[in-house]
Amino acid sequence: MRQRPLAIALPLSLLFGALLFGAMTFAAAPDPAAPPAPTGPGGGPLLGTPGITGAPAASADDLHDFELRELEEKVVGLKEKVFRAKTRLLLLKERLLNDVIAEAKVVIFHENDMGASFKPVQVLYHLDGEKIYFADDSSKLLEEQQQIEIFNQNMVPGNHVLAVEMVYRGDSSVFAYLKDYLFKLRASYTFYATKGKITTVRATGYQKGDITYDLRERPSITFDVKQVSYTNDEVQTIDMPNGGAPSPGPAPASPPAPATAPEDAP
Repeated sequence: MRQRPLAIALPLSLLFGALLFGAMTFAAAPDPAAPPAPTGPGGGPLLGTPGITGAPAASADDLHDFELRELEEKVVGLKEKVFRAKTRLLLLKERLLNDVIAEAKVVIFHENDMGASFKPVQVLYHLDGEKIYFADDSSKLLEEQQQIEIFNQNMVPGNHVLAVEMVYRGDSSVFAYLKDYLFKLRASYTFYATKGKITTVRATGYQKGDITYDLRERPSITFDVKQVSYTNDEVQTIDMPNGGAPSPGPAPASPPAPATAPEDAP
């Protein structure tokens, strides 16, 4: 009779121990819904992670140093871009300068130096047989401006022919008879455009002679040619002999047409 309670108590102790072991195992198991803890290299805990003991978090000095390094990298990148842009500009400048020097630049000016006794009516310019400029008194440009740039381009080096026609009307209060005359002047000129230089040609309507000349014979055309050298350091002006043309000299300007046309001439 005394052995029955012992036989019953042993199974109860085993059951209680099994329940206690299961409860401890359940409490130690990780929550499947919780995110995994961050790990560093090698599977260890990440230093500076909140809630994980180990190395302390990054300090303010470390963050400041990191920002400085990032700013230095940006500055270096900008310097490289500026250097590349300067290099491209220098190459472009050198190419453009070489292209200009490889040709002969020609600049032509029209000038009116007739004075108050002759009023400009019309001008016409041809270069190597092609018309490059025309103007008449309808725009008042010929009367208001003494000098007009009519041509500015690069050309093939060599000889070129400039043909000019100028028309003036007599306009003098002292010599009233001049108003009955229309002066048609024609002249041609050959000049030499040198490679790598700027050749400037000025065609000027002027009064030749002095006061002893009859005013009806004084209107004429003259030409002046100068050259400017292309250099990187300086620009040297050169007065060319014989109007800038090589030997033999340029063709002389043709004499003006007789000033006998009446005022109502077309």
